Amino acid sequence: MDDRARRILMEIDVDNQVGLEIGPLDKPLVKRESGRQIFYADYSHRDALVQASIGDPNVNTSLIPTIDYILALMPEYKDRSFDYIVASHVGEHVPDFIGWTKTLLALPDKRYTFDCYRTESTAGDMIEAHLERRSRPPVSSIYDGFSKAVHADAWYLWEGVEPPAPFEIMFTKRQAFSLAENALRTGVYRDCHCWVFTADRFREILDEVASLGLIEYEWVGFTPPTKYMIEFYVMLGRASGSYNA
Repeated sequence: MDDRARRILMEIDVDNQVGLEIGPLDKPLVKRESGRQIFYADYSHRDALVQASIGDPNVNTSLIPTIDYILALMPEYKDRSFDYIVASHVGEHVPDFIGWTKTLLALPDKRYTFDCYRTESTAGDMIEAHLERRSRPPVSSIYDGFSKAVHADAWYLWEGVEPPAPFEIMFTKRQAFSLAENALRTGVYRDCHCWVFTADRFREILDEVASLGLIEYEWVGFTPPTKYMIEFYVMLGRASGSYNA
C-alpha cells in the first residue's frame, strides 16, 4: 500500500474488515489480496470501463478489476453489509451527491486542479440534483466541465503566481457543446465532474444539507489539502458502524 493510500485508510483495517471501494478504475486504493474482503462498484461493468478508457494515457486498462456491483442497481442488491466504504476522486463525478454520500472520501480541491476556473457548486445545486433523483450528469456539468478544463499546474495555483503563459485548455467550447448535446440526444453516460468544491466549502455544504435532514452522518476526520497537493480527505461515520450496499 502506498503512502497516499495509507493516509486515506489510516483508520481502517483493510485486512480484517469487509470493504466496498467505489470507482477504483485501474488504481484501487484497496487491492484484492489473499484473504482480503474487498468488493468494487462502478457505474458499469469491467468491459464497458475498459472500452471507455481506451486511448486514455492515464489508464492501464489491464489493471481494471472485475466490478461486483453496478451503482445504479445497488439498491436492489442489499445482500451484504460493509464495515467501510471508500471512494477516491469519485464523489465529484456522481450526479446525485446527497443520495450517494458514503463514509471515506478523497476529493479534489478545485483551486488546484483542472477545475480551477469553474464556479463552485452550492447547496442548492446539490439539493436540486437530489430532489430530481439525478442519475446522469446534466448538460450544464458536461459543458462546463469540458469547456473550462485546463492543464493546471498546482505549484502556480498554490503560490498565487501568474504562470508564464495561460493554462492550456483541454477542449474547445465547440467540443464541449458537442459532448453535452450528444449525451442529451443519445442518452449516453458522459462522465464528468458534476461537483466542484474547495475543502472548506465542502464542509459547509454538507453541514447545510444535513441540517435539512437530507443526510445523516458525523464528522470522524477531515484533512485539508497539504501544500502543493490537490485533494482533501473526508471520513464520515454513522452510529450503526456498518453500511448496507
